[in-house]
Amino acid sequence: MADKRAKKIVPKPGAPAMDRSEHEPVKQYDRSRSILLCALLAVVVVALYANTLQNGFALDDVMVLKENTIVMQGTKGIPELLSTPHMHGYSFFPDDTYRPLPLVMLAAGYQFFGMNAGPFHWLNILLYAACVIMLFLFLDRFFERKKTGVAFIASLIFALHPVHTEVVANIKSCDELLCFFFGFLSLNLFIGYMKWGRILQLLAGTASLFLAYLSKETVIGLLPVIVLLFLFYVNDDRKRGVFIAVGSVVVTAIFLGIRAHVLSEYNANQASNSIEMLAVAPGIAIKIATEITIMGRYLLLLFVPYPLLCTYGGNTIPYAGFMDIGTWASLLAYGGISWVGISRFLKNKKDPWAFGIFFYLFTTFLFSNTVFLIAGTMGERLLFFASVGFCIVAALGIERFAGANEDAFTYLKNPKALAVMIPLIILFGGMTFARNKDWADNYTLYKADIVKAPNSAMLNYYLGLELEMTVAGANEKEDSAKLNGIRKEGLHYLNKAIGLSPDFADAHATLGNTYIMLGQYDSAEVHERRSLALSLGNEKTINNLAYVYYRERKFPESLEWSKKAIAINANYATPHTNMARCYFEMGKNDSAVHALHMGIAADGTNSGPYQLLALYYRSIGVPDSAAKYAALQQKCQN
Repeated sequence: MADKRAKKIVPKPGAPAMDRSEHEPVKQYDRSRSILLCALLAVVVVALYANTLQNGFALDDVMVLKENTIVMQGTKGIPELLSTPHMHGYSFFPDDTYRPLPLVMLAAGYQFFGMNAGPFHWLNILLYAACVIMLFLFLDRFFERKKTGVAFIASLIFALHPVHTEVVANIKSCDELLCFFFGFLSLNLFIGYMKWGRILQLLAGTASLFLAYLSKETVIGLLPVIVLLFLFYVNDDRKRGVFIAVGSVVVTAIFLGIRAHVLSEYNANQASNSIEMLAVAPGIAIKIATEITIMGRYLLLLFVPYPLLCTYGGNTIPYAGFMDIGTWASLLAYGGISWVGISRFLKNKKDPWAFGIFFYLFTTFLFSNTVFLIAGTMGERLLFFASVGFCIVAALGIERFAGANEDAFTYLKNPKALAVMIPLIILFGGMTFARNKDWADNYTLYKADIVKAPNSAMLNYYLGLELEMTVAGANEKEDSAKLNGIRKEGLHYLNKAIGLSPDFADAHATLGNTYIMLGQYDSAEVHERRSLALSLGNEKTINNLAYVYYRERKFPESLEWSKKAIAINANYATPHTNMARCYFEMGKNDSAVHALHMGIAADGTNSGPYQLLALYYRSIGVPDSAAKYAALQQKCQN
């Protein structure tokens, strides 16, 4: 009779050990601990950026919110936002982009909160917290929940990093936040599809990727990451990986098609007429060397995030050559990390260090100025995606130093891990908290940054412009001596900007406008014409030149330039007002009244046409009409 007792199996000498996973219970995923970690990351973000809630609007907020006529229509403007170029509600840009989703969000926010900066800063903080959480969930799944501690530390470093302050503190950069959130949401959904094979997850992932594109087209840098991720790292089913890659490419093609159509409709797809330093570099060797040096600056900012600047354009970064140590240091650094990434990947197609390196390299390539020249030469916001690669490698380095541990909470008690993380939290957290205060408003920001980059033509221009706008916006009761002092300081910075960059079109335009305010029309004409000669044409600069000719009583020239401004932007009311002034001076009152009504039809919120109509009807003895238009003028001004 056979012995039914279980026999003890003893492996033969030299035989591989038995896989105990078949006999030991599999550790279950603890959802509650994951939720707690997500909540902890959210608390860190809110605590770190709470001081931005007292900030106002700064930098490009004016273009997407404060002076964007479509966004300020609230929810009524959403259909137009979906069908027009990004800056259509602010001004005409011949090389515009298509990013409707952030503007839709801002329009909805304006509908509920009005022109109050606080709620919009809250929105950015919450979006950033969502981005950090989405990153943590992705990394936890990427590591198959076997390195939750590494996923948490990487996400915590991402949350703390000072290089992200521009994205969170600047309301305009909600486009980066939305792009990141939907981009990583798509990665999480694709991982779910790879594991479970549900077609709904694939469709939701591609839809989320499309929303990322509608937020900012730079998510295209994720395409090589998606291919790498789902053909090599998370590749349990090769067929599903191919579906993910193909679906991502199709979504990209659809977006690019829509983008091309919208920009073409508004003639906003022209090549950039940039005078950024790389576009006018004195020789191809210097251009390439400077591009290499800029890439080194990006890498250095991840390790040493100082100085942080709101702009790097306008010769903030000096030209470099192949005899400069910075150029070779950058080349060696990128050559080294590329070699490490490739060699580790060839040894192990699932090596996480290689993935972190490749993630950084893939997502920074778009901003290397080799594919195309980016506006501003470089920008901290452009590191938002790429810093994920740095955070992954940094967290893996801490794991190697402190010892591997699956549980994130154990890392919070690990002396070696704490020896690294506590100084990092204090240093990065303190730098982030301090930098947030610089973003209080334009003047505070530019004053703080010009100390760090005094020879930046762009910063000198920004500060000069802000001072001139302060004078222009002052009421009549302000101390004239004080205002003259502010204007003198503004002129100093504007002239310094042109001295540093003689072909700076915007600086010439602002100087021209300043000389108009001073009544120095000869100087105004010189700078306005110089600005137009350097750029493809801006309706506000053109209108300023028309106004100069009006003041010089050159009425035919003024009418000609006013019509050019209207041809660029039919919704711009000011040129119509300028034309009316000319017609009145020429004795053509009917033409003047017609021009004013055309101005009202173009933009009924502009008080200028109402004011002139009220004055006209008062002058010809029609008090009822004069009172009517005076009331409408008052309504607009309020």
